[in-house]
Amino acid sequence: MESKLLEGKIALVTGGGAGIGACDCRKFAEAGAKGILIADLMLEDAEKVAAEIMERWPGCKCVAVKTDVSKEADVDHCFAVLEKEFGTLDILVNNAGVTNKIPFDEMTLDHWNFTYGINITGPFLFAQRALRIMKAKGYGRIINMASIAGHVGGLTSGVDYATTKGAMLTLTRSIAKQGAAYGVTCNSVAPGNIKTAMEKVFGSDWDPMAVPMHRLGEPEDIADVVLFLASDMSRYMTGTCLNVNGGMFMQ
Repeated sequence: MESKLLEGKIALVTGGGAGIGACDCRKFAEAGAKGILIADLMLEDAEKVAAEIMERWPGCKCVAVKTDVSKEADVDHCFAVLEKEFGTLDILVNNAGVTNKIPFDEMTLDHWNFTYGINITGPFLFAQRALRIMKAKGYGRIINMASIAGHVGGLTSGVDYATTKGAMLTLTRSIAKQGAAYGVTCNSVAPGNIKTAMEKVFGSDWDPMAVPMHRLGEPEDIADVVLFLASDMSRYMTGTCLNVNGGMFMQ
């Protein structure tokens, strides 16, 4: 039987109950993952994805955990469930995130702190705990969800979102340097305009004709790249950002 890219691997995906995160989970299961922990604040959505995966791919155990990624107690609980259900971790995808289009001069400190808590504090907490496990076993893949906004300062998104995604690029490089000698890679993916619930925040602001490829991205366009980074096909890449935006930002 042909070997699959993630055969036998255990993954943890934050924000895996919908959109890109849910697509990541399905791709991982299809690629042979043995287990997936879905950490999502919307538990019902995460449970539906978990049930769907176990029905379509019976060889993949999938567990959903209600998690506010900005709260350390929730993150610790998530890793306690991971230890109980799977005993190890091979892949972490820091996918959970929030956005808005609040003008710069109307941004409140509460808005700012809320976005930073989910978009940066959460990935820090998850990556820190994941790295401890991965260093001990000498293997790991950490994938952080950045954004085109982190490169260009935002398109129509708020300054809080754009700056968290810029910080995500630096967080990725910092984690990569910490993990490199232990067989742990850390890379990021920077999507452009993708058809998800988050995209609906901007309504008609998204114009497919503004994209060189003349279409908005699909969650699968991102999930395929995440799968590549989660697999051993990317084994000599670390600290890198892969831009997946239909040509809107080229580097």
